[in-house]
Amino acid sequence: MYPFKIFIFGIAIFSLPCITYAQGVIKGRVVFEGTPPSPETVEVKSDIPTCGNQKQVRKLVLGEGQGIANAIVTLIGVKGELKPEDGILDQAECEFQPHVQVVALGSTLKITSSDSVLHNAHGFYEDGSTAFNLAVPIVGMEVPFKTKQAGLIKLRCDAGHTWMSAYIRVTDTPYYAVTDANGNFTIQGIPPGEYEIEVWQEWLGKHLKPITIGEGEQPFSITLKKPA
Repeated sequence: MYPFKIFIFGIAIFSLPCITYAQGVIKGRVVFEGTPPSPETVEVKSDIPTCGNQKQVRKLVLGEGQGIANAIVTLIGVKGELKPEDGILDQAECEFQPHVQVVALGSTLKITSSDSVLHNAHGFYEDGSTAFNLAVPIVGMEVPFKTKQAGLIKLRCDAGHTWMSAYIRVTDTPYYAVTDANGNFTIQGIPPGEYEIEVWQEWLGKHLKPITIGEGEQPFSITLKKPA
């Protein structure tokens, strides 16, 4: 008798409808209006076999239809589960790669080098204090840096490669993206609500725009102009 009751009870539980929560997706684009700044040409004075004779420094990289590459897009005002994951910062042909990236707070960034010359990755928080200052003298060597503070880190190379720069955003929200070569991005799994989107680019600065998220796909676009 009792086993039969347990069997019926089990069927009843697994027959209940699954409870699902609506989630939204942002499919967006960041574009530039105006004339972009001209690239700066830097003459290389050391490590020429690895670095080349000249380097082009661009404050703004544009793709198809003036789409802005390497802009950081963050959804503000929404809570979610943060999932730290390992990231990597390479130094290849005397450039930081990637130039812009976002990592979740608590992630470990592996700083390495593909170059056979000395690099020194020096990261600064926005208040000017040092986040890390790590020499990488050996090809393939990995030096770990665990992120313990949210915010933007700006990088430079202290080994004489003055043109080298990069940016790392350490975020405490799981809803973020970096625009691709044509300014496109996607953020998924967002609970419905009223939020703000923050768009940051190294030359254009930070911009905020409200957005309402419902179930399904939400288009988004923002046009940025030359800073005053």
